[in-house]
Amino acid sequence: MLGGGILIVVLVLIFGIRACVGRDRGTSQDEVESTVTDDNQGTVPSSPAEDGETNEEKNEDTNPLEEANADVTALIESYYKALGEKDIDTLTTLVDDLTPTDESKIANATYIEGYEVGNVYTKNGLDTDTYVVYACYNYICSGIDTPVPALSWLYVYTDSDGNLIIDADADSDSEISAYAEELEADADVQQLYADVSAQNEQAQEDDPQLAEFLQGLGEEADSTVSGQEGEGRTLTVTEGCNVRDSADGEIIGGLEAGTQVEQTGQDGEWIQIDYNGQVGYVHSSLLE
Repeated sequence: MLGGGILIVVLVLIFGIRACVGRDRGTSQDEVESTVTDDNQGTVPSSPAEDGETNEEKNEDTNPLEEANADVTALIESYYKALGEKDIDTLTTLVDDLTPTDESKIANATYIEGYEVGNVYTKNGLDTDTYVVYACYNYICSGIDTPVPALSWLYVYTDSDGNLIIDADADSDSEISAYAEELEADADVQQLYADVSAQNEQAQEDDPQLAEFLQGLGEEADSTVSGQEGEGRTLTVTEGCNVRDSADGEIIGGLEAGTQVEQTGQDGEWIQIDYNGQVGYVHSSLLE
C-alpha cells in the first residue's frame, strides 16, 4: 500500500516515499515538495562544519550523503517517468507492492502532469545493498507553467534476482521509518532539505499563480480529511446492491444484504471498497 508522499495529491503516489519538504518536521504532497539549485547540480550538500566555517572537531560521518550510483539513478528516473505517464505495468516492476487502491489513485490523479528528476542522493540502508534515496525533482502542475521543486525519500533494496526495487511499505515499517527519521538529523540531509525548501519557496514567490494553486490544493486536502477518517472501517451491506468501478461508474458486480466490506476510501457519497481484489464503489446509503 502507499506510504508517505507528496504534499499535494500524488501523495497519492509515493510509495514508501516520504516527501521531505513541506512537512511540519522539516516535508511534500502527503504531501509541497522541492530541489537543489542549479549551482548545486552534481554536488552533495555540505554542512557548515564541512565547509570549514566552524573550528569544532567533528566526528567522521560513517554514512555520508553521496551521489547515487547509475543503477539507483536509473531506477528513480524510471519510477517518476512511469508515475507521470500513469504507466501501471512499468510501476509494478519497480515497486514491490502496488495494490488495486494504489493503481486507482495513480490512474485518477489529475493535478500533476509529469515529473523532471534532478539530483539523486543516497545513504546506506539498514542492510547490505539497501539505500535510503533522496530524490530531487520538479513536478508539473496542470495549467501552471512553473515547475515545482520537490524532494522525497524512498527506500530501495536489492531483490533475490539482483534487481533494485522500491519498498512500497517503507514508511509504515517501524524500523525503516525510524532509521529514516534518524538520518533526517544528519547535517548533510538537513542542508539538502534547506536547499530544496528555499527553491520551492522561491518558485512560489516568483509565480503567484503557482502559490495560489498549491494553497488551493492544501485547502482541498484538508476538506477531505473527514472522508478519509472512515478508511479501514468494516461496513455491512443493508440490501442487495451494485458495485461500480468508480463513483457512479460502470457496474462491475454486486453484493448481497448482510455482506461485510472494508472501506478503503470515499468519493463524495460513494464508499470505496476492496471488491475481489479490485477497487469498487458502493453508494453510502446502502452501507451501515
